[in-house]
Amino acid sequence: MNGAAGSKKTWRLALAGLVVLAILGGYGYLRSGQPAPPRIEITPASYDFGNIPYTKVETRFQVRNAGGSPLEITGVSTSCGCTTAEIESKSLLPGAITGLHVTFDPQLMGEEGDILRVVYIKSNDPQQPEVEIELRGMVIKP
Repeated sequence: MNGAAGSKKTWRLALAGLVVLAILGGYGYLRSGQPAPPRIEITPASYDFGNIPYTKVETRFQVRNAGGSPLEITGVSTSCGCTTAEIESKSLLPGAITGLHVTFDPQLMGEEGDILRVVYIKSNDPQQPEVEIELRGMVIKP
């Protein structure tokens, strides 16, 4: 009897081990079957215009989807009416890049001296639902 009982115990342990492996393997399969969420990357992260003559200046940024699911840009806004920002594409597949064109016009607000403006980009990135890009410079009036 002792041999039969030991054999049953070994069989039960082996079966329990197989069940655990099956559960872990199934979880891993299901987990790996889900694509990574979208992830927004902005290059450069900020921009310094340096000395700005009393005229409109422009720059471009790259917006990249570094995630594994489509990135949806849900909004682009700025901190001041003297700054505009336009994105070329609002939907980016994984790995895709689009341009963000930003314009600052100091004449619209009568600006001079040090400036700090912000561009806000809202998206479906769960880690960064809103990204801020800082724009700096020194406006020099004629």
